[in-house]
Amino acid sequence: MKAIDIFIAVCREKSFSKVANEFDLSPTMVSKYIDFLEKEVNVKLLSRSTRGQKLTEAGELYLSKAAKLSAQYQQLMHEMEYFSGEPQGRIKINAPVTYGTYQLTYLISDFMDKYPDIHIDLDLSDSLSDVLLDDFDMIFRVGELKDASYISKKVDEQQLIFCASPAYLKDFGIPNNINNLEAHLFLGFKPWQTHSRLKREFQIESLRIEDSKFVSNSGNCLRVAACQGKGIILQPSSLLKENLDNSTLIRILIGEEPNPRPVHLLYPAKKQLPLKIRLFIDFVSNYQR
Repeated sequence: MKAIDIFIAVCREKSFSKVANEFDLSPTMVSKYIDFLEKEVNVKLLSRSTRGQKLTEAGELYLSKAAKLSAQYQQLMHEMEYFSGEPQGRIKINAPVTYGTYQLTYLISDFMDKYPDIHIDLDLSDSLSDVLLDDFDMIFRVGELKDASYISKKVDEQQLIFCASPAYLKDFGIPNNINNLEAHLFLGFKPWQTHSRLKREFQIESLRIEDSKFVSNSGNCLRVAACQGKGIILQPSSLLKENLDNSTLIRILIGEEPNPRPVHLLYPAKKQLPLKIRLFIDFVSNYQR
């Protein structure tokens, strides 16, 4: 079945090198797997050239049948897990950068301690447009969901807090309420850097903040800038914990932060989820660090 899965992946990716990385093989070995299949059926499946490869007529027929066969085989293996009792395999997960780094990684570490034969492939990205559930077994998302085309389960919350360095607060003073922020330097997170988007995102109608002079799509970058006295940040408490503990950042405007944002786990709607996926979902749902 591995040769068939590699053939399907080559047709999907249209790149031997990408498939080689996916299966932890060399491009030469990927080519040998394709050669093996072609010898088995005694017909060319791929027409290869220096510009790439494309399916032959026979290859198109083979792909349509092979995809169904691979899916049936995977389903069979999932059902056999009930008899083996040994959860194993690889789980491909996508999550936002900050949540994945400062919260999810601890959970995954504990999960792997409990299930050492299950491997985790964690991809971190804040770009929603580039992430497809078809490419992953599950996806974590922070905030309210708009698409209901998959199963979602609330598994956590993320609290955002306002912080600044002691040096900044000494020079500019401590804001007493949200509206005082209009007189301060605010370090903006790109997805919601502007005044209007902050109001809409966090439903704080009284919020008054000038558009930021310094913005970034990295919360960690903004954290470093805040530690250097460059302004006030609004970021997840998990990202700022170490700085709060060592007093390089001071929490301000306590009680005026936006409500905690829900964290959802998304996964495809299937009648029979693989055992490894069900175990991970249950572990996440009951996790307490």
